[in-house]
Amino acid sequence: MRINDVKSGFITYQNQQNRSNIQDIQKKTSASAEVKISSRGREISQAMMSEQAQRQNRLQELKQQITDGTYKVDSSKVAAKMIEFWKSNS
Repeated sequence: MRINDVKSGFITYQNQQNRSNIQDIQKKTSASAEVKISSRGREISQAMMSEQAQRQNRLQELKQQITDGTYKVDSSKVAAKMIEFWKSNS
């Protein structure tokens, strides 16, 4: 008997082994785990959500100003930030 392509048989075997390993890992990781968040962790989470809500409100205000045509760009602040950027990246 002559075998021409040994690689394809080996690759098929490896794929079968990998699928078996993945299934074993999934079985092991599907066990339930209990997570407890400290009071400090909850405080940080609430602060982050509050900050995100403030950003969303500010974003809505800016969108409304742009839509109304009342948004004004402070060119001196833009120039200062550009200069600061180029100085720090040079």
